[in-house]
Amino acid sequence: MSKPIIITSFLLALFLVLPGQSLAKVTGQCANCHTMHNSQNGSDLSGEPKGTLLTSSCVGCHSSNISSTTYPLGSAMVPVVNYTGGEPTDHLAGGNFYWVADGGGNDDTKGHNVLGIAGQDSEITAAEGAPGAWINCGTAACHATLAVEQTVVSDLGSGCQGCHLNVKHHADDSATVEGATGGYYRFLSGHMSGNGCGVNGIEDSDWQATKGADDHNEYLGFVGDKTNAAAFYNNGNTMTAYCCGCHGNFHKEQNAGSAWIRHPSDAVLPDTTPDSEYEAYTTYDPNVPVARPDFSGYTGPSETVAAGTDLVMCLSCHRPHGSPYSDMLRWDYSLMSAGTTGAGAGNGCFVCHSNKDGV
Repeated sequence: MSKPIIITSFLLALFLVLPGQSLAKVTGQCANCHTMHNSQNGSDLSGEPKGTLLTSSCVGCHSSNISSTTYPLGSAMVPVVNYTGGEPTDHLAGGNFYWVADGGGNDDTKGHNVLGIAGQDSEITAAEGAPGAWINCGTAACHATLAVEQTVVSDLGSGCQGCHLNVKHHADDSATVEGATGGYYRFLSGHMSGNGCGVNGIEDSDWQATKGADDHNEYLGFVGDKTNAAAFYNNGNTMTAYCCGCHGNFHKEQNAGSAWIRHPSDAVLPDTTPDSEYEAYTTYDPNVPVARPDFSGYTGPSETVAAGTDLVMCLSCHRPHGSPYSDMLRWDYSLMSAGTTGAGAGNGCFVCHSNKDGV
């Protein structure tokens, strides 16, 4: 039972879905996920005992050398975020840690360094764009690195749980718009000044293992103050607000007068430019997601994008786990060449900046 692939297979029932529901609370035998005395069939499980009597860690459950997207067992489905079978040919909405993982791509520029997957970043010592006061939470705190055990705030976890703070596998998260009852969108919630807050969104039932104009996650956006690094308490229950928890300075002072000095985030796609370049983005591209100002009337994902209403956000350009491109970008930035045709034409930056495309 100590072999990782056996443990992973054994735990697949963790994500069993209820009939007729795309996402729902865990069902099945308790022994699928828990062990009472850290032993199985008379043998101790490998490693140290896990919290809440689990038989494996977050990384153990969500790693696979068989699939880079989801791992099926009957009607069960586990999202894979750390593929160990070579470079992924496909991945889920958040990307994959393969490219940053020790023993995988091992490139610190291509993913978040997370405990149990990758060692501490060799290039940076703290989260890029993090206000200095937040780093003072402690050198082992989440705002410094996710790659070491966090011991500063006793009620917070380490590694994966440095971001996925509010894990509720037993909560019913079958609602269209995920909120506090189901542990917030993808279990992303705040603490301290953001306590009681979290990300609201519409969760795609297979984490975008399949995806299309009408098959994707939906993200919430907020048009507010662009001169403050504050997270949830300033930017609402948005994905950008969550990213600001560590990278707040990237949101602060995005523009100086009429000039953007950082790429805007949580900013409405303009519909008043002379050439209306943003208005050409009308059909949702899952590789260039936008945020919505609210989910009024939404019963699922929309295939429509509207300039003047929808917003660019952090995840419009980045994948939170990892990608094959530097800075966790969704596309190869070196191929973005204005006014010429090539591999970048019609993709990436040019989905929004259509009039600069060579096509």
